[in-house]
Amino acid sequence: PGWHENTSSRLIMTFLLSLGSFLVAFSPSLSLLFTVVFPKPQLVILSITAAFFYLLSAFFSSLFWLPVPDGSAAKEGGIATLLALTIPSVIFQMAGRCSFVKLYFRVEGVIRRSVKRHEEETIAATHARNNDNRSHRSSNRNNDSTNNYDDDDDDEGSNDGDPHAETNALQLQLNDLSCSLSSGCGYALLHSLFLYGTLLASESGESSTSTGGTLYQPSCSDVPSLIHGAVIACLFSILDVMWMMLTFFGMRRRALYGGHGNDNNNNNSSNINNNMHNPYNGRATSSNTTTWKLSQWKRTVLESLTFLSPKGLSDSFSGGNAALGLVFYSHLLASLVLAPNGLMERDGCLISLPCLAGVVILVGVLFKTGVKGHFLPEDQRRRILGLRMEDVAASGAVVGSNGVIGNDNAGIM
Repeated sequence: PGWHENTSSRLIMTFLLSLGSFLVAFSPSLSLLFTVVFPKPQLVILSITAAFFYLLSAFFSSLFWLPVPDGSAAKEGGIATLLALTIPSVIFQMAGRCSFVKLYFRVEGVIRRSVKRHEEETIAATHARNNDNRSHRSSNRNNDSTNNYDDDDDDEGSNDGDPHAETNALQLQLNDLSCSLSSGCGYALLHSLFLYGTLLASESGESSTSTGGTLYQPSCSDVPSLIHGAVIACLFSILDVMWMMLTFFGMRRRALYGGHGNDNNNNNSSNINNNMHNPYNGRATSSNTTTWKLSQWKRTVLESLTFLSPKGLSDSFSGGNAALGLVFYSHLLASLVLAPNGLMERDGCLISLPCLAGVVILVGVLFKTGVKGHFLPEDQRRRILGLRMEDVAASGAVVGSNGVIGNDNAGIM
């Protein structure tokens, strides 16, 4: 009986440990999934697509790792081998993020053009119907009852809903803030499954010895592997979301200001719309391409120094490059700080976990100072602010220039 009691209590403790570790590992992704993604079908599709692009990047990374028989090669080869294996994996993931965002921009353009064309057809049909009503009313002017009927009918036609309602709704659902959060959620969720899913599945319930034991590893001898892995998965989930948001910011600025001579802070709507439909509009000719590229790299280096400045990154091509550079180098740093887990004989987690948490804090601070107040492009900020003002006009609430309504401190990013 004592043996059964010990086994039963051990299984209960293993279950509770697994449940708690699961919540730690997946809480960032699941919280975004239920609060941001699930209410909007478009965002669900976007999240699944982002997860697929992570799967592609992981596939190419695994192909690169095939020649390595096991993880001991990195330990034997030292830092050089570690860099040779880590840098390509980070490059593949960076390419996956950028490719996904670029594909999203193309699909977004197709959807917006389709909705705009539908709205134009709706407006034309409404005008034609109103003209027919007025003609019919004029021909029956001497008939009071008919006139009253037609006046009502004409008024009904004139009070149709906002012809731009579909575009406004689309703008609220498919803006860079909601889409980057949803995409980062899908990317982070699948990344967490790859990092932690196998370990969690192997440790849940009874182990192979039917004792429900808890696994400890030399890399973190005083902490169960479930907790150690859960913390790493949680921190990388937060990083994945911020990296995706920075990728949206960077790729959007490269698309808007990618033209030669357009690397400035001029946010007029005509220039934005023209560059959005043709990201390479006005690009430098072949004779000036080299000079233009060198100028952009110099500006990118200088722009990178403005992350901590009060103004943050500028809405420019070089500002977009600086954001993408932060994603790449912070991802590389986050990967390398985990090296002590494999390179040290014991308790490498005492170094790797604090360093990884430091990377999360660093990226969070740079993200806030770099894009605060202008994460959304100018056209999206203007449209959303206009919709907010329309929504609260009847209630008499005050909308500030930063998009804050009444006492609400949540302004437009």
